[in-house]
Amino acid sequence: MPSPKPDANASDETELMLSALREGIDDIDAQVVRLLGRRFQTTRRIGALKAKAGLPSLDATREADQDTRLVDLAMDVGVDPALVVKVFGEVRAQVRREHDAATEK
Repeated sequence: MPSPKPDANASDETELMLSALREGIDDIDAQVVRLLGRRFQTTRRIGALKAKAGLPSLDATREADQDTRLVDLAMDVGVDPALVVKVFGEVRAQVRREHDAATEK
């Protein structure tokens, strides 16, 4: 059975809706990147304080507490908690690399 031909008007409406939704995604992506920038500015300050105090870059207790909080938040907003933990794991790994590099200076 052949697929029905799309209605030209429906197609135009769909394209307009897709365009608007995609603009919204682009705005959200920009906000996420800006927030990551703010987060890294703050973690760099933390790294400098830790380096000055001779503290290690890894705080396992803090990370475990963060994961618990992030999993709860993810479930509250309907996002896969495993994805959230994975994303923040990558962010924290980058933070530790930056802290370790700053300590080596």
